[in-house]
Amino acid sequence: MTNRHRYLPLSKVSPGMTLADDLLDKQGHVLLPAGATLTAGMLKSLAQHAVQQLSIAQEGMSEQEQTVDYQKKLGRLEILFRQGPYQAPTSTLQEYVHNYRRAEAE
Repeated sequence: MTNRHRYLPLSKVSPGMTLADDLLDKQGHVLLPAGATLTAGMLKSLAQHAVQQLSIAQEGMSEQEQTVDYQKKLGRLEILFRQGPYQAPTSTLQEYVHNYRRAEAE
């Protein structure tokens, strides 16, 4: 499975798109596995169960699109960790998340 994905509101998801991550219910049970190709029936059922967004696999992103996506993710991390500087363990968490995003972009 690709590590390239984007979150889309359910209203923007269309049949034929591929789920990038497992879709879990509140108890942690898998409703739909990663890699599932979404159908109109699935989307209707998800709407009835108040699912608001899905992680959708992205294929064939250009290098420029990847750079923009990576910069957006780093921007969100800056907002999340805006109260810094932090002491451990928060600083450790911040480093791990940045390293994860960096590896994801490669």
